[in-house]
This record gives sequence, structure tokens and C-alpha cells, in this order.
Amino acid sequence: MNVKVKMKNEGCSLSGLYSEFNINSRVIKKEMHEGLLYEIAEIYYHNGNLDKILVSLKSSQGVTGVETLFDNGNILIIKLTTNECPVLGILKNYSESGKSVYKQEEKIEDGNNIWNMHIASMELVRELSEKLKEKTGSDVFVNIYKKSSVDKQSLFVVKEAYDLGFFDVPKRINLLELSAILNIPPTTLDLIIRKSLKYFLDTELVSKDKSQLYNE
Repeated sequence: MNVKVKMKNEGCSLSGLYSEFNINSRVIKKEMHEGLLYEIAEIYYHNGNLDKILVSLKSSQGVTGVETLFDNGNILIIKLTTNECPVLGILKNYSESGKSVYKQEEKIEDGNNIWNMHIASMELVRELSEKLKEKTGSDVFVNIYKKSSVDKQSLFVVKEAYDLGFFDVPKRINLLELSAILNIPPTTLDLIIRKSLKYFLDTELVSKDKSQLYNE
């Protein structure tokens, strides 16, 4: 499932920029080699004091190198080298343990670390959220998105069933009657409807566009 995780993380050098200068940023690329973390980050500083920003980054905990790649007075692109961001270490441990967690994108917005990633199960979402809260001391907010597995034909079938009163209480049409109208065998029709309803329930009960707070 696709997951968006949002939390405060003052231990991250880029989050520190927001606290100090009210600056947002986005991590373009992140790699780890031989215990060092390499990040390419885009920082939106809008004619702020570049010298102070660079001094702050270089003095951040764990940062061992800062290289400017691009600057136009509003946007700064840098390459950061750190000993390892503690939060990234959690994700790294998940990856090494064979759990299906990988990070796709990260940005800093209003002082929050916001990650878009793919996580295999709700169990791993809860486990990861608890570990992140323990590491940062902050509440972890999670949005869960499930891509539709219902094809257009199935959606058409469900819409016809709805319009004809199959879901009414009491029903205005039964499965055999619906099967005859749609020219679909009853067993196949029943499977299409049940799979489609499972998707809709997942969307309603699990994938609502509301942040779920994991702070047990």
C-alpha cells in the first residue's frame, strides 16, 4: 500500500533549517555507502542569507560535508554527507531485515518530515510508526492510499447492480435476475460484486484521506 508519513524530526539537518530560518526543502536523492548518507536536496530560501544557511547545515549534528550544486538566489541545491540520519537508520534496518519497506520521496514542509513510501502491510505501518515516534519523540501521522484493483468492467457491473436495486433493502432484483440482464454467469457475477465491494470497503474503512495517528 502507498503511505504518506508526516512527523516532526528536529534531528534532521533539513528540518533544522525550517526551525531556524522558516525554510522548506525537498530531498531529491538519498543513498547510503559504507555507513555514510549522501543526500541531494533542494532548499527554497527565497533570497535568504545563504551564508548563514550553509553555516547552519555544516554545523548540524552528523553532517560531514556540504557541497553547493546550484544556486539562483531563490533555490539552493546541495549535496549533504552525514554519518547517518537516525530516522533513515530505522528504514535501513527494515530493508536489511527483508521487510517490504522502501522510501520513495521525502520533503520538509512547515517543519515536518513528509515521506511517501510503499509498505507491505498495516502491521508494518504500525510497527514503523511506533519506532519513528520512539526515535523522534513526536507523533507520527499516516495517510494510507490503496490503488484501485477494480477494472472498468467491474465498476460498470456494480453500477448497473446498484441502479437496478440489487443493493436495496429489500432487494428489487436478485442475483439470477441480474445475471440474466447482464448476460454474466451467476457465479462470475457474484465474484465480481464481492471483489468490488471489498475494494470499496477498504477505501472507506482503511484508506480515508485522513491522518491516522500512531502514538501508542
